[in-house]
Amino acid sequence: MENIGFCTNPDGARIAYSVIGNGPPMVMPPGYFAVINPYKTVPEIRNFFDSFARYHTVVMYDMHGAGLSDRKRTYFSLESELSDLEAVVNYLKLDKVILNGSLIAGPVSIAYAAKFPDRVTQLILYGTYAHYGKYLSEEFKASIISLIRQRKNWIGERTIASLTNPRANVNELELFVGIQQENTTPEFHARWLEMFFTLDATQLCPLVKSPTLVIHRKGDRVIVFKAGLELASLIPNARFVPLEGETHYPFLGDAETVLRISLQFLGDPVDDKQTSSAAQLLTNKLCHDVFISFAYPDKDAAAKIYAYLKSNNISPFWCEDLAAGQDYPKLLGEAIRA
Repeated sequence: MENIGFCTNPDGARIAYSVIGNGPPMVMPPGYFAVINPYKTVPEIRNFFDSFARYHTVVMYDMHGAGLSDRKRTYFSLESELSDLEAVVNYLKLDKVILNGSLIAGPVSIAYAAKFPDRVTQLILYGTYAHYGKYLSEEFKASIISLIRQRKNWIGERTIASLTNPRANVNELELFVGIQQENTTPEFHARWLEMFFTLDATQLCPLVKSPTLVIHRKGDRVIVFKAGLELASLIPNARFVPLEGETHYPFLGDAETVLRISLQFLGDPVDDKQTSSAAQLLTNKLCHDVFISFAYPDKDAAAKIYAYLKSNNISPFWCEDLAAGQDYPKLLGEAIRA
């Protein structure tokens, strides 16, 4: 049964939260505005959260300024988002938590894991990034913010809805436009986008000590695949699982695979039918996929390593501008020896 409550952040604003399930706590910070009302009205969202709630006490909350939380908001920053996450965790007296963050909740979860390494037991990052603004032109950012702020014929909202779910029909698109209308104001949405473009957890990623799983769909049009690759390379010993598909939201498209991989990573029970494809992705991909990045200008050496891995049935990722993480040489050596 869902339990809805309210806590107060350091600024005195009320943050609405919801708790379902029973087991080790899993906190899922808001990736996109609000989740409490959509959880009630969208079956795909409800099924996704309920799947985790079979084994965990799942905590979700609406972002300050949206949904059931206080709508009045002045500051939009990584620090303010982190402060809200801390407020919810502390109010519920959660000593140890699993963090499960997507979209904008990724940098927020990373910031919390870096600040409280002893409190985060595991970290799941889906469809997210360390710093995304650098991938987009200033012209694009300004235009989409302007469309959202004007809210003329909901063009901005419809554009975002079509990017998050490219294969959606008209009714599905209108459903997600309606969620935006119900849970936000034009000004909040515009300020949220400005924050989305500027959040930067790059320097915090190396500080993460928790076992980390990074999942990213190759055709994601909201957060490009390259951003997921970069994120995984920045977090020490992060496991990266690439998935097929274009849909950004984890609860749409092949949501079952996202769930199976996540549950296996957490050590939760997964029945035999569920393990077949997910287990292959989790074990094979995580053990044998290797990042090939040009941390140094010697591209000939990288090409030779790439060819060697290919010839030994090890699947490399080739990305010229992907910065290597601090454990990159060690992991690469281990992969070659394996």
